[in-house]
Amino acid sequence: MGLLLSIAAFGGGAWLLVESVEGLVRALTGWAAAAGLSGLALSALVLGFDLESTGAGVAATLDGLPGTALGTSLGAAVFLVTVGVGLAAVVAPFSVRTPRPMLAAAAVAAVLPVALLGDGSLTRADGLVLVLAFVPLLTTVVVSARRAGQVPEPDAVRPRRLWLRLLGGLAGLVVGAEILVFGTRGIVDGLGVSETVFGLLVVAAAVSFEEIVLEMLPAHRGHPEISVGNALGTLLFLLTGSLGVIALVRPVAVPDAVTSFHSPVLILVVAIFIGLLLRGRLGRPEGAALIAAYVAYVVGAVAFA
Repeated sequence: MGLLLSIAAFGGGAWLLVESVEGLVRALTGWAAAAGLSGLALSALVLGFDLESTGAGVAATLDGLPGTALGTSLGAAVFLVTVGVGLAAVVAPFSVRTPRPMLAAAAVAAVLPVALLGDGSLTRADGLVLVLAFVPLLTTVVVSARRAGQVPEPDAVRPRRLWLRLLGGLAGLVVGAEILVFGTRGIVDGLGVSETVFGLLVVAAAVSFEEIVLEMLPAHRGHPEISVGNALGTLLFLLTGSLGVIALVRPVAVPDAVTSFHSPVLILVVAIFIGLLLRGRLGRPEGAALIAAYVAYVVGAVAFA
């Protein structure tokens, strides 16, 4: 009965997190689009803030679950650039020209946290470095996107009662994160599985599940620049801003499996993602390869547990 309750809490917390952030995204998207941001800049600046991952990561580190805390950033980033982008390419192959500075910012965002994790701990000083790095990296992405010249949607309407929607979304975010972490601990204890593996795989996928929709729908509707902008903006946020905030709240002890396996995989998949964007086209074979890479990652993570 306790395990079933934990599973229900995990699913309910993940659902509440996603729903709360969806409300935040809808409100902020309408506001930002009405302010005249381009599609690429809008997706990177607004959709890229994966707040449910931050909320879950903060709750996890406060509850002494380092694998889960890192999973909401590192694991979610791997899930994003493999399953999220891969499914988008399989459903709707697309071509897009991505400014080189945006790709350079993504590369820095992947290398920096891996370097800081190398000593086996993520301190508050490391968190501060990541948060400070997030600002110029995001600025690079947004400025490059604006120069790319995408035109904003003409019918965007500034939403009413923005502050009430924001407060409601943030409240749901906090509650959902706490419920998810409660369920995570119960599942880990009940099944006896590795907390690191569960956090970097299951929790990461749960808090990033809506990224699949945010990647697929714009590409399917003929706006691949929004899919790419969301992927790049989210990647930056997860690996610098979000991970930095988590470490500032409470330092994270880095499990050995993260430095020996998960971190190198992150570097590899981000490099592949950047390489595909440099080519300018993602077709179904490339999408299938990205999804297969995630399957291999899951198998490897279980083997290294």
